[in-house]
Amino acid sequence: MRFLSVSASIVSILLLVGCSGEPSIYREPGEVITVKVNQEFIIATPTNPPTGYMWTAAVDESMLELLSSTLEINKVETDGGTESIMEQHFRCRALKKGTAEVQLNLRGPDVQHIWQQKTFPVDIK
Repeated sequence: MRFLSVSASIVSILLLVGCSGEPSIYREPGEVITVKVNQEFIIATPTNPPTGYMWTAAVDESMLELLSSTLEINKVETDGGTESIMEQHFRCRALKKGTAEVQLNLRGPDVQHIWQQKTFPVDIK
């Protein structure tokens, strides 16, 4: 009987760990991001920091919390094989039910001029 109890505990722990995976990653502007309150998600966009151009994120702070901005190197499949690309990842958390958006702005070395914008709508359940 003790063995059954220990086995059930181990299975429960493994199920909890399996359910707490990494947040979903979104790359397509305009694609609606659907999340629950307190759920985290990541918006990823290609970047090339040595050029002096970097992305910044603007969020409605009453609806979303911007947790971090990191640079990641990811491998992508192309017709010619596998390529490594650098992406900027914006990790966010939904704070309350409603709709919001994340606005990404590509800024140059002067930081004043916005060269490109991407908008990601967020539906918080």
